[in-house]
Amino acid sequence: MAATAVPAGATLVDLAAPTTDWTPILYSSNNPDPSNDQQTGSSEGDIVGNLPHPSAYTMFGDGGTPSLTDGTLGFRIRIGADVNPNGFKTALFVGLDANSDGRIDLFLGINNSGAADMVGIWNPGAGLNVSPNTTSIVSTPLVSYTPTTDNYYWSLVTTTNDPTVGTATDIDGGGQADYFLGFSIPMNDIAAQLALLGIAFDQNSTLTYVIATATQANSLNQDLNGVAGNVNSSLTWSQLGVLSNPITPAGMAAVPEASASLWVVLLLAAVGVQHHFRKRKAANRESALAARS
Repeated sequence: MAATAVPAGATLVDLAAPTTDWTPILYSSNNPDPSNDQQTGSSEGDIVGNLPHPSAYTMFGDGGTPSLTDGTLGFRIRIGADVNPNGFKTALFVGLDANSDGRIDLFLGINNSGAADMVGIWNPGAGLNVSPNTTSIVSTPLVSYTPTTDNYYWSLVTTTNDPTVGTATDIDGGGQADYFLGFSIPMNDIAAQLALLGIAFDQNSTLTYVIATATQANSLNQDLNGVAGNVNSSLTWSQLGVLSNPITPAGMAAVPEASASLWVVLLLAAVGVQHHFRKRKAANRESALAARS
């Protein structure tokens, strides 16, 4: 299904906004993506970042209505270079785990590797989709959008779009300045596709992301964000450390639920405190009786 217009009620994400307006996509290891670790292709497929300069960001444009599924969800990824000829010429995908089962449910992204450039939503393949070597992409998009200045962004990293950059314009040290690649997708389209999978989704839902570049729209074969290489690994996304910290589309960091063992520790602590005060109360009573006699 092709789409070119922004739905009524959607608020656009300003893809050119400075990084200070975006929410960094973080990882438990605090490890941004290592440089020069793309398996195939050029440095245009290399996701780059370091501790002061994250490799990935997200932004949500609320529709400004009571609905929780309108608005627009945007992403910005830092890429190692723009290789001649000008323009992003490969593919980038953001995999969504929308129900916290460790499996990719949908892919959002950009495919500029074919005859026609597009922003879109893709289904994962028929595999388990829980690790690099069990994951593929159905190359025909579920929904596609013609790239415009409203939903697509490719720009040199500058002090305008990244006020914190200073002189760090070439993180990978390859001799070419880094670029920002950005895109946005209407929230109601994402929600509609997840609903077909039986997954309820809105701007307050908790997500984790797997971000990668690819030479074409059927596999993640270039660079996995958050780890060196490993695009063919059998380790799960979580084991590799490439599953982002939980976050909502609106950019709120999700508070993880307490584990069963933590609840046991807290319960035992509460019982201990209660026992302490009972003993103290009994001792005070005995002291008072002794003072009266």
